[in-house]
Amino acid sequence: MLKCVRSECNDFGMAIFDAVSYEGFFDGYACLTVPDKFRETWLDSHYGDLLRRVFSKVLGPEFKDYRIRLLAPSEKVPEIKLTPAPKRAHRVAAPVAKKPVRQKLSLYANYRFETFVEGDCNSTALRACETVVEHPGDMGLNPLLIYGASGLGKTHLLQSIAARLQETRPEFKIVYRAAYDFLRDCVSMAEASFAGDKALYAERQQKFRENYDCDVLLVDDIQLLEKAPKSQERLAMLVKMLRSQGKQVVLSCDRHPSSFKKLEQGQAPARDSKIPQLSANLLAHLENCVAFGLAEPDLNTRMGVIREKSKDLPFASDDREEICRFLSIPPRANVRLIEGTLNWLRAMHALNGVELNLACVKQLLVSPQNDGAKLTLKNISETVAASFRVDTVVLSSKRQDKGASLPRKVAMFLCRELTTESLQEVGKAFNRDYATVIAAIQSLVGLMNKDESLARQVQDIRYMLET
Repeated sequence: MLKCVRSECNDFGMAIFDAVSYEGFFDGYACLTVPDKFRETWLDSHYGDLLRRVFSKVLGPEFKDYRIRLLAPSEKVPEIKLTPAPKRAHRVAAPVAKKPVRQKLSLYANYRFETFVEGDCNSTALRACETVVEHPGDMGLNPLLIYGASGLGKTHLLQSIAARLQETRPEFKIVYRAAYDFLRDCVSMAEASFAGDKALYAERQQKFRENYDCDVLLVDDIQLLEKAPKSQERLAMLVKMLRSQGKQVVLSCDRHPSSFKKLEQGQAPARDSKIPQLSANLLAHLENCVAFGLAEPDLNTRMGVIREKSKDLPFASDDREEICRFLSIPPRANVRLIEGTLNWLRAMHALNGVELNLACVKQLLVSPQNDGAKLTLKNISETVAASFRVDTVVLSSKRQDKGASLPRKVAMFLCRELTTESLQEVGKAFNRDYATVIAAIQSLVGLMNKDESLARQVQDIRYMLET
């Protein structure tokens, strides 16, 4: 039955369904089994509608829905104990098996899955990386590409894979390289070749082969190889060889493969090109691999990152959660900007003895142009309108529906709270008289007392205006 589904899938979909089994049809439900959580999530999010359509067509009106069950890990094979043979006069002692030696990799101690903050912006990429650890070499995720702008967590994920595999698969040889390290290894061979020293070239080539003869290869930020086409070709050959042997390859770069310019064999990269360039052979691997992106952290992810990375900061205990909320409100392009803010607070506390309560944190981080006295009625109106996803004109219109009246009340309330303008001036900004402004503010206060989520939303807008 799953053949009907496979016929409508791409190559990656085929790889996903290769590990899916059909158990049967029970009480109106088609029962499927998968070996890991990643495939369960992927089937539901990408092929749910297709599965329902095919099952409904094949099973008829009795079909209600499908169910997915995770297979339990295989039980260990019981150890077979043999009766020892009679002793002989000249018995040779059996060699003692050597314990695998833990490899020394250049990894950051805190780059682990346990410290990676999951959110909507990165959850799929995280699941893919965890699945690679559980099933290294699985053709459905080999090679795996993690892409995204700088500071979103690519290195964290790749090093988490390496660290976890060191713990769970100590017999594996794992190679983690930043792109510049891989480039240096390639240049080392090229230098010997240019010097005409055949013996040295053969020695370095052999060393390269030994170093990269591994079970798992992880190469970070491969876009940095854009000016080194020969190194790209060597990486492409290495990926092809390891993949053919069932070895796992994980790569990362700062953009989706479709954003690279293709260089044909022998073509030199253009020096003035604004678009990153990769060789056709390497790009072919990226285009055929499974690629997962990391997006800019959303509010909940920013909040989680700040909670995790501020554990050592002596925030006032009563204010800690509110401080984390205040710091997470302004959108930030990546995690490094969040870390920079926390480092600034850490330095101010250590060097100047600043107490880190909510009021002090606000004072340290509020920019002069956004000081409460400098905010204008227009600034506040635009921010409130954007937060409620309405046009600014709606706030001063005659509309009285909830979609207009609620944001108008919020804007009037914040204008009164954050500026020194009179009630008459606030009323003019919204084409209302001062009595209407008073009534709107009182109405909003009553609503916030009853609705905690609305009060939280108003507080978040206020934080946005203050930072």
